[in-house]
Amino acid sequence: MFFEDHREKLEAQLKQVDELIAKLNTRAAKTKGLPDCGIHVSRSNGCDQYYWVDRVTKKRSYVKKKETDTLRRVAQREYERDLLRKLTRLRENLHLFLSHYDIGGIAQEYAKMAQARKTLINPVVLPGELYAEKWMEAVYEPMPFYENSEFYSDGGIRVRSKSEILIANQLEKYHIPFKYEKPLYLDGLGQIRPDFTCLNVRTGKEFVWEHFGMMDQMGYVNKCIAKIHCYQQNGYIAGENLIMTFESAQEAIHTKEIRILIEKLLL
Repeated sequence: MFFEDHREKLEAQLKQVDELIAKLNTRAAKTKGLPDCGIHVSRSNGCDQYYWVDRVTKKRSYVKKKETDTLRRVAQREYERDLLRKLTRLRENLHLFLSHYDIGGIAQEYAKMAQARKTLINPVVLPGELYAEKWMEAVYEPMPFYENSEFYSDGGIRVRSKSEILIANQLEKYHIPFKYEKPLYLDGLGQIRPDFTCLNVRTGKEFVWEHFGMMDQMGYVNKCIAKIHCYQQNGYIAGENLIMTFESAQEAIHTKEIRILIEKLLL
């Protein structure tokens, strides 16, 4: 098993909370001239009616039409006060939680063991690097190559096209663990062979990478659309666990595009 470390996301959330608290405190300073009273709302003859409520005596007085703007500002102030209290509690809880948050320590329980002891253990949780090693060790039967042309990545992986060389080379450059044409079963299609199956070592998430290379041929395009629909029906969503690249005879795939996808989804 692999546990994703969410500390960065939690710290980013905490930063958002801090920024919103600061914004609300600035806005609160501009409402000091408003009456310090509550608002009561009732309904009569299908219409909303508003009343000022004295905080001490709880006495109500009808809000006059000319006071509508003040009513809105007081209502906004009350809403922002409640929001500020909730955000302040959330900030305190996030600080406390982060002070005890140690997902990395769980995986290190196995990593810090002596090698002799590791041989006795079947780890439940693995650190990212060891998880990637185990992931790469999985064996599958490769598809045969019948074509005469031979395309190899810089790391020696044989692929079927020059475009796939570009993808494989960038995956190798970024040290992304990947498998070429690893079998995958999809309801509606059966067993298929995605071009690349990649692992994000930081999150432990697998991504299927399909390159569609003849998008100017209508018969091929229709097959691609059917395949993409099948991916989606099986829970593979672009940007979440599916990467797709496209090209035609007029528009080739670019290395920059590949790098952007890798940096966004696989690092």
